[in-house]
Amino acid sequence: MRIKIIHILISIFLMHPLILYSQDKKLIDKVKYEIWVELDHQNRMLYGREIISWLNDTEDEISDFWFHLYWNAFKNEKSAVLEESREEQFYRIKVKDGEWGWIDVRNIRIVDGADLTPTIQFVSPDEPKRIDDQTVIKVILPKPLKPGEWINFEIIFEAKIPRTVLRAGYYHNAYFIAQWFPKPGVYEEGKGWNCHQYHLTSEFYADFAEFKVHITVPQEFVVGASGKLISLKENKEKGTVTYIYWQNHIHDFAWTADPDYIKIERLFIADKEVSKEEYREVAKILNLPLEDIKLKDVKMILLINPEHKNQIERHFKALRIAIKYHGLWYGPYPYETITMVDPPFRSRCGGMEYPTLFTAGTRIFQSKKVLSPEGVIVHEFGHGYWYGMCANNEFEEAWLDEGINTYSTGKILAKAYGPSSFFIRIGGIPYTRYIDSVKYYDFQLDRILGIQIVKFDPIVKKSWKFYNSASYGLNVYQRASTCLHTLERLLGEDIMLKVLRTFHMKYRFKHPNTQDFISVVNEVSGRDMRWFFNELFFKANEFDYGVSSLISKKIKTARGVFDKNGKKEEITSKMAKEIDKKIKEPRYLTIVKVKRFGEAKLGGDVKLKVKVVFEDGTEEIKYWDGKSRWNEFRFIKKTKAKYAVIDPENIFLIDSNITNNSLKLKPSRKGALRWSNKVLFWIQNFLQYVSIFS
Repeated sequence: MRIKIIHILISIFLMHPLILYSQDKKLIDKVKYEIWVELDHQNRMLYGREIISWLNDTEDEISDFWFHLYWNAFKNEKSAVLEESREEQFYRIKVKDGEWGWIDVRNIRIVDGADLTPTIQFVSPDEPKRIDDQTVIKVILPKPLKPGEWINFEIIFEAKIPRTVLRAGYYHNAYFIAQWFPKPGVYEEGKGWNCHQYHLTSEFYADFAEFKVHITVPQEFVVGASGKLISLKENKEKGTVTYIYWQNHIHDFAWTADPDYIKIERLFIADKEVSKEEYREVAKILNLPLEDIKLKDVKMILLINPEHKNQIERHFKALRIAIKYHGLWYGPYPYETITMVDPPFRSRCGGMEYPTLFTAGTRIFQSKKVLSPEGVIVHEFGHGYWYGMCANNEFEEAWLDEGINTYSTGKILAKAYGPSSFFIRIGGIPYTRYIDSVKYYDFQLDRILGIQIVKFDPIVKKSWKFYNSASYGLNVYQRASTCLHTLERLLGEDIMLKVLRTFHMKYRFKHPNTQDFISVVNEVSGRDMRWFFNELFFKANEFDYGVSSLISKKIKTARGVFDKNGKKEEITSKMAKEIDKKIKEPRYLTIVKVKRFGEAKLGGDVKLKVKVVFEDGTEEIKYWDGKSRWNEFRFIKKTKAKYAVIDPENIFLIDSNITNNSLKLKPSRKGALRWSNKVLFWIQNFLQYVSIFS
C-alpha cells in the first residue's frame, strides 16, 4: 500500500510541472524535489524524507548516481574541510566537543524499484586524496539510465545540526539550515559526474530544479525559506507548524527558523521605484525595447532581530536599490519573492546567498556613514544573479560569481550611495559615528587588495587548489573585480553594461563558464579580447608598466672635425660655445623610456598611451603596444619636458605599481610625498587585509 501511494504521489508530482511550465516551454527543470523535514529542537536534529525525480538529458547511459552529503564536512577532523583548515594559515575552523554535525542516508531506493542502500559508497574524487572524507556518495543503479529517461529516488535521511560552521547550523535558538539534504551532483555529458567534495575554499554547483519543501518546526519558531510560502498547517496536539514552500528554476534550497525573528513583508513596486526617464535611458544604452527593460513587482520579506529593528528602513531601502539596479542593468528579477535575513549576532551566518534568500548582517550601533548593512545586502542579493541564475561551477571557476558580483556591487553602491567611510571601532566604541574617516569607492579598495596577490595564483583555478584561503579570496573577489573594472575602461562603460546584460540573459538558468564569458565580451565589443583573459585571468603574471627614464637636455653644437666645402674643419669647444650663445631659440632633445616591469603584456588592438608634458604647456601623445620589454620615444622641442606619464587615464587599474607610471624631470619635495603615499598605501592595504580574517 505504501509503495502504491508513493507511486501516485510521484505521478502527480511529475504532472504538476507541466501546468507550471506551460507559459515557458523552453525552460524545464531537470530535477524535481519534494522534501519533508522536521526540526527536533531539543536534540538539534533534522529528520527528513525526499523524493527526487531526475532527467537524463544527455546522450550517455548512466550506470551510477552521485550525491553530496555536505554536512559530513562537520562530522570529524578527517573531513576535507577540517583537514584543509588545519593546514591553513589564515582561515581556521575549530569545532568544539559536542558541536559536530553530520548527515546519514538511512535508506535510498528507486520508487517502485530496487533498494539501493547496500550499494552506497563514499567516494573521494578530488586531489589531494582525502579518503576519509564522507561528503560525497555514489550508488549503483540496477540498470543503466538511458538518454531521455527519468529516475525517481526516495531517500530517508537524518542529520545532526552542527553549531554554526561555514554559515550553517544552530546558535542558541536560531537555526540556519543550508546544504542540508542529499543533493545530486551535476552529470556532464561525456565527462561523468561533477560532484566535488566539500572544501574549505569552495562553494557549490547543482542543476536547476523545482522544490516543494514541507518544514515542520515547534510552533513558536518564525520561519523563512527559499521560494514562496504556499500553505501553512498547524498541529496543536504536537505543538508544531508545517510550512510548505515552493519554487522552480532554482538549484538550491535553504531555510531559517528562530523564535525571535520579527517578520515584515513589503512590496517592491516597480512603477514607483523606476522612473520613465530611467527606463528610457537604460533602453537606449542597451538598444533594447522598453518592454524588455520593465521590472516586475516583488514581495520583499525581512526577518530581523529585535535589537536591530531601528534599521528596518535601511534594510528595505538597500533591498529596493538592489532589485532596481540589478533588474535595470542585467535583467528583471524573475521570482515573486526575495527573503532577507538578519541573523543573530555572533551566529556566523551573515553574508551568504541562496536562491531567493540571503543573509545580511549588522550591528546595534551602526553609523550611517558606513555602507553596512547596505553593502552586504546589495552584494548578497546580487549573488542571486551571478550564482543563482547564471549558475557557474563555483568549485572550479568561482570568479564568475564572486568577481562579477563584487564588480557589480561596487557599481550599484556608487550609483545609489556614493562613497562609503571606513568603519573604525576602538575598544568597542564605533568612532565612525562621531568622526569623519577616509571615504572610498569599492573599486579603489578592490584594487588595493587585488594587486597584492597576483604572483600566487591565476584567477581561474579550482577553488581548493589556491595557495591558501587569502589567495583564493583576493583573487576571485578583488583581483577579478579590478580586472573587470579595467576591462570596462578599455571597452567603455556602455559596452561593458551590454556585455554583462547579454551574458546574464543568454545564460540565465544555465551553467556558463569562463570561455562563455569571453565569447560574449568579444561578440558585444566587436574586438578580440582573448589576450586580456589569457594574461590576467589564466596566468599569475603581474601587470606593471611604467616610465623608467626621462631625459630632456639642450641640444648643443657638436664638436669635432666635419667635412665642409671639400675641406675638413674642426669645431672646438670654444667655437661650439660661441655658436650656442648666438642661438636665440634653443632646442631640447627629450628621450622617454617606458618599460614593462611585469610579465603580463598587452595584446590585440590595445595600446598604452604615453603622454609627455613640456614646460611651455604643450603635450606630445604617443602609443605603445607594450609587447616588448621596453620602448623609447624622442622629441625635439623648444622647451624641456616637465614630466612623462604612461596610462594617464588610469585605464589599467590592475597595474600593480602606479607609482612608476609617471616621472618628473626635476626632483622636488613632491617625490617625498609620493613615497609617503606609497607607504600609506601599504599600511592601508595591510590593515584591510588583516580585517578580512578578523
